[in-house]
Amino acid sequence: MSLWTLTMTAMDSPAPDASRRADTEQLIGALIPPIIQGRLIPDVPASLPPLPPRRLPASEAPHSLRLDIACPDASGRLSVRRLLRILNWSPGDRIDHTVIQDAIIVTRSPTGRATIGVRGDLPLPATARALAGITPDSQALLVAAPGHDTLVVHPLSTVATLLTEYYARQDSVDGS
Repeated sequence: MSLWTLTMTAMDSPAPDASRRADTEQLIGALIPPIIQGRLIPDVPASLPPLPPRRLPASEAPHSLRLDIACPDASGRLSVRRLLRILNWSPGDRIDHTVIQDAIIVTRSPTGRATIGVRGDLPLPATARALAGITPDSQALLVAAPGHDTLVVHPLSTVATLLTEYYARQDSVDGS
């Protein structure tokens, strides 16, 4: 009996009682998966390999770092086409964000939550911007570390603090 006949018979005939239905019903072979012989199915799924830790690129050679300054738009996007080209990142690449103190570390990841925009816009989530102290009206220093395939976003206030500390140390050396 074909599938069409079985379907048509079931649709055309009145509903049989339960004892008669058990005798006339047949399993359709195309819908029953074959039993896989000799295959063991694990109780626990295989674990994923550990992801590399996201860190600031402290071991990167200073001459290889590339710097840029950008101002986020109202949606928190930064236009960073030049740095994306240096990192070989393309529009549509998936990225992840990690906040460490007042820096946002951006890494490329196949399972990233955000994507690089078609015009080379780098989206920064609102929570990451808030944690790092980056507001829409402030500028940010972007540091591309090609050796680590990483882009770090710093608020300009952090850079200003570092410079004033550096100037104070230089002044104390020159003034003594």
